[in-house]
Amino acid sequence: MKPAHGPSASLDLDLLVALEALLALGNVTRAAARLGITQSAMSHRLRRLRDALGDPIVVAGRGGLVPTPRAEQLAKVVTRSLNELRTALATAEAFDPATSTRTFTVVTSDFAEFEILPRVLEELSRSAPRVTTVMREPSADMLDALERGAVDLIVGPQLGDISGLVQRKVGEDFLTSVVRADHPIVGKHLDLETYLAVRHIVVDPSGAGAVGVVDHALARIDRRRDVAMRVPHFLGAPFIVARSDLVLTGPWALLRHFANLLPLKIFEPPLELPTGRTFMTWHERVTDDAAHIWLRELTARCTAVVLAMPVKRPRLGAPFDRAAARISAPADLRPRPRRA
Repeated sequence: MKPAHGPSASLDLDLLVALEALLALGNVTRAAARLGITQSAMSHRLRRLRDALGDPIVVAGRGGLVPTPRAEQLAKVVTRSLNELRTALATAEAFDPATSTRTFTVVTSDFAEFEILPRVLEELSRSAPRVTTVMREPSADMLDALERGAVDLIVGPQLGDISGLVQRKVGEDFLTSVVRADHPIVGKHLDLETYLAVRHIVVDPSGAGAVGVVDHALARIDRRRDVAMRVPHFLGAPFIVARSDLVLTGPWALLRHFANLLPLKIFEPPLELPTGRTFMTWHERVTDDAAHIWLRELTARCTAVVLAMPVKRPRLGAPFDRAAARISAPADLRPRPRRA
C-alpha cells in the first residue's frame, strides 16, 4: 500500500483517536464501543488509516488483531501526544470534586487497599460522591500504563530515577515480626537465634524468589533465614501465621491490626532493618492538572495518617505493648454518626 499523499495531509484527530483505541484494545468492536461509534464506522476509519499511512496497521492473529511494526512504532507517540492534548484541555477547566464523574486508576498493594483505601473512600463519599476509583495491582506494564494515561497514580516504594516520572514521599513505616500467640518456640522475646530457627513466610508479589530487606540485612552478618512459604499478598499471610509455626516480618501499619484481630504476638525484629518509605509516582504531563492535584493531595493526606501514627518502639526482639496496636484514626477521618 502506498499513500497518495503524505500521511500528515490525510490524518485528522478522529483518526488518531481511533488508532489509539484500536492498538490498545486489538479489536474493532471494542474500539468502536470505546469511541461510541458503530463497528462499520470504526472499520471505515481503519481503512482511512491504512490508506493514509500505507500500512495494514493491524493483522489477524491467534488472540485477535496484532499491530504491525509500523503501528507499534507509532503507538507510544500517538498516545503521548493525545494525552498531552487532553491534559492541556483539562488543565484549563476547573475541577469540582462534588460534581465530577471522573474515574481515577491507582496502582498499589493489597496493604494499601486494606489500610489506606477505606480512608480514601470515606473522604470521597463526603467530598466527591460521584468519582470512581479503580485499584490495580503492581505489574510489569504499570509504568507504560502511567505514560499512556491508563493509570493515574502509583503508590508504593520509590521506583528510581526514571525520565518523565515525578515522585513524592508521603510516609515512612517500620517492619515488625509476628508469630502465633502460643508458638512452641517463641516466648516473651524473639532473639536472633530463635528468629533463624523458626521457618518464615515471605510476601513476594512477583513469585520469583525476590531478595528482600530482611535477607540483605541477614547477609551483612553472614546469616540467612529458612523460607517455608512465599505468598503474593500481605492480607492472607497473618492468617497463615496464626495457624502455623511460621514467622512473618512486615509493615507495622498493617500487622498491628492483625495483632488485634488474630491470636498473634508482635515483636520488634531482632536485627536492624531499614525504614520503608512510601511514594506517590505520576507522569510529569499531569503535574498541573487540577483533578490530578486533588487526587494526589487526597492520597497523600490519607497515606500520611496511616504511616504517621506514633508508637514507642521496644528494643530489638522485644514484644510490643498490645495497647500500642490500638491506635484510633484521627478525628477528621473517623466515621461520622448518621443523623436521625
